Amino acid sequence: MAVIDNTNIMQIAIIVRDIRKTAENYAKAFGLPMPEIQDVPPVSEVPIFYRGERTDSRAKICCFNMGNIILELTEPDETPSGWKEFLDEHGQGVHHIGIQVTDRDAALEVLGTMGAGVNHVGYYPTGSYTFMDSMEQFGVNFNIKHGGEDNSDKLVASEWREG
Repeated sequence: MAVIDNTNIMQIAIIVRDIRKTAENYAKAFGLPMPEIQDVPPVSEVPIFYRGERTDSRAKICCFNMGNIILELTEPDETPSGWKEFLDEHGQGVHHIGIQVTDRDAALEVLGTMGAGVNHVGYYPTGSYTFMDSMEQFGVNFNIKHGGEDNSDKLVASEWREG
């Protein structure tokens, strides 16, 4: 049995320089309504850690519902983050594949044994997302999404609090 359930691939995220222009192109090409472009929640609500340090990184995002997959466009700001790092190193492109998991620790462990490391983590009150630096191993980063957890201690933490 696979550690990461392959039926829960639910997101493809693309880093872009100009989210409005890119979103308009997707909407026109696929005949979809233009989605709302939003700022990621403030770090006071969703703490973000980048390479072990808390960051005040901000990004604009918008999502297209493409059947079983959400296509997410992300335009990072200039503050250090996994998003900004990708844009600086690779330019625009597919940043990650998002996978919803029931056992976050097991998913991180198996990817870690393959040499993928944690790059960027965001905590919601009852869930989290973890970008794994897996370009070398898979040609793309993974975003391990997990729900059903209590992150109240992490929401007020100023230090890296993994697991």
